[in-house]
Amino acid sequence: MASDDSTYSVSEDPSTTVRTGIGLRVLAHPDTLRIGDSALLFEGLRSGTVGLGRLEPKLRGSSGVLTGPLDTGHVSRTPVRVQWNHERSCLRLKCAAGSTPVEVDGMRLDGEAQFSLSDVDSGVVVLLGRHVALWIGVMDRVEDAPVVPGLIGESAPMRRLRQQIHRIAPTEMPVLLRGETGVGKEVVAEAIHARSARASNVFVAVNVAGIPGPMAASELFGHRRGAFTGAVEDRPGYFAQANGGTLFLDEIGDVSSEIQTLLLRAIQQGVIQPLGGSARQVDVRLIAATDSDLESAIRRKEFREPLLHRFSLELWVPPLRKRLEDVGLLFFHLLGQHLRKLGGRDRLAPTADRKEPWVPAAFVARLARHSWPGNVRELSNVALKFAVHNRELPRGQIDPELQGLLAGTPPAVEQQPPPAPAHRGEPASDEMIAEAMHAAGYSVVRAADVLGMSRANLYKRLETCRAVTRASDLSATQIADALRDTSGEPSAAARHLRVSLRALVLQMRRLGLDVEDDRD
Repeated sequence: MASDDSTYSVSEDPSTTVRTGIGLRVLAHPDTLRIGDSALLFEGLRSGTVGLGRLEPKLRGSSGVLTGPLDTGHVSRTPVRVQWNHERSCLRLKCAAGSTPVEVDGMRLDGEAQFSLSDVDSGVVVLLGRHVALWIGVMDRVEDAPVVPGLIGESAPMRRLRQQIHRIAPTEMPVLLRGETGVGKEVVAEAIHARSARASNVFVAVNVAGIPGPMAASELFGHRRGAFTGAVEDRPGYFAQANGGTLFLDEIGDVSSEIQTLLLRAIQQGVIQPLGGSARQVDVRLIAATDSDLESAIRRKEFREPLLHRFSLELWVPPLRKRLEDVGLLFFHLLGQHLRKLGGRDRLAPTADRKEPWVPAAFVARLARHSWPGNVRELSNVALKFAVHNRELPRGQIDPELQGLLAGTPPAVEQQPPPAPAHRGEPASDEMIAEAMHAAGYSVVRAADVLGMSRANLYKRLETCRAVTRASDLSATQIADALRDTSGEPSAAARHLRVSLRALVLQMRRLGLDVEDDRD
């Protein structure tokens, strides 16, 4: 587990072929097998004109195999004309007489519309008729990106991410995953483990920021019976549990300075010391993750620079807003997962021509225009709500709650967050913490922002805050009842129980309950 003091940010393989141009990707189609198909419309940003209709352009699947035109009776044979002017850096869409009605970025296209390079770089969402949604934008074609189960998307950022995973997985070096909350860092960590020499051994995932401070050393490194009051039996700790395999430490930017010191020794020497016990050697590959600015934390003396340097490899996981062309593929994938868990009918099978698809294409187009501050976790929540509300209906409908989520407005029943303390350094009262947690949907991340304190400090306050329910006090029966009442969704159960999702997941793991929490 030892490493040198150099940190390398994984970048694109220089041997990879990259072709830049303006391309198209299918977001929604009556034949769900066509979702994700793409076409390069203007290679190298060279000027030209192409048709967009039933018979053109020719598209390819994710494997590069030609899949043909859109080929659906829902789209006219008379194409919409798409023109790119390289000299003026503008894209024009023009409807011809008899062509399919078009909406562009939610607005009906009457005649012609023009878009700047900046617009195209952000992505233009086209609703072709009522049942086909397309994304048009600048595309970097990354070739030979290996398949990584669980990582859904064919955008250049995701293809590069898969390449990077395959390059670093066989190594034994510690890895730091960086990216915003909800991008899927735990999924990436599992993918690295699955492609390493340790794949047949255990993968242990821990949210270190969610472990109460006094318990952190015991939870991570274990303890011996009698080491402290309440230590009635030996506990191996997460490092020992992961011996021979991979240990994933999420939110490492929020651990205390004392734990940082112990982690340094564990990474550098492969040695841990259980409380009340002797030092022992462990064979663990460490993968950590954070959404924090560690460099700023180092300047504030809140994070130890040597610990950052112990992670020899850094890998950045892209936010969903940087790969909106993947939204269609990802939404249908997540929707299928939720439908299987709910025991619903197979609503996502390809629809016979001229029949109404179960998922409205206009809804998928709306998803591709959303900014997704909660990233993949937020999209998964939208997919779950869509599945729960529509699994028994012959055609999906968009209820006001989903409309509000996508409009960026909170449901009317939710309270607005309370004001932060007048002075940022002023301690928040127990009542203010309780109000902030409730208004933030029991998300420690959002509540900490409202209160103007770090997540680590808020976790510490929650340990003693009498105005907030402690997840560690919940019984297996209480948790099971809450999950039953919320269709088995951990995040909804957490809100029902008035605890944070992370704290609930940790307690479920302590109680030995099965849990499939939202991924980071």
